[in-house]
Amino acid sequence: MKKLVWFLVLINVALLSYFNIDRILPNSPTVTLPAIQPEKIRILNQKQIDALPKKDVPAKTPSTVPTSLLSVNTSTTEITTLAPEPEPAPITTACYEWGVFSAAHLTGAQFAVSKLSIQPIVKQQTSLEAKRFWVYKTPLKSVEAAQAKALEFKALGIQDMYIVQDARWKNAISFGVFEDEKLANHLLNELKAKGIKDVVKALRNQGKGQASLQFNKLTDTQIIELKKLKSEFPEAEFKEVSCS
Repeated sequence: MKKLVWFLVLINVALLSYFNIDRILPNSPTVTLPAIQPEKIRILNQKQIDALPKKDVPAKTPSTVPTSLLSVNTSTTEITTLAPEPEPAPITTACYEWGVFSAAHLTGAQFAVSKLSIQPIVKQQTSLEAKRFWVYKTPLKSVEAAQAKALEFKALGIQDMYIVQDARWKNAISFGVFEDEKLANHLLNELKAKGIKDVVKALRNQGKGQASLQFNKLTDTQIIELKKLKSEFPEAEFKEVSCS
């Protein structure tokens, strides 16, 4: 009987605590939502929406890239900056005259030039135009002796010279061919003042059948290759001329 009484008491206490729990435990904070006022709700038209203040959004500053240097991949909308292509360096050209040649030597000069894939123009010379003055050292006994002597001359500051390979003047050392005799005399005196012996100035007028080769728009490479042929034709002057 006592057990039943205690059981009923516990039940009553539990029920009393359950229905009065808000008084027993501390009150939890309540969130009060603002009341909706339907009478203040109004529908805005597009013009009123556009007039509402807008929040400023900082725009990203795009990098300045010329449109001509942009490559756009339409599949991935990716923009790639391309490096500008370097402009090709201009090829400099010049016009030259090589001569004068006798009829026999002209054929040999044309054949030598043809190996360089260069097409010259043959220009006939009058006897006055064909007159040239050649300054040279008389032929030495061997090419080795000529090369050794050329090294001595270079040590004296003389750079413009070459060893002649023409059969008649083989192993002579040429210092230059001139139209103006005054220039030839000046060089002759300069060489003698430096102690060079057996240096000669000779008139290279070979009579009839004289001609020169005209070259238009030669590149630097072609000019170098043509100058290598000078040793085979010592009587001919290779000079730059105005392009016609």
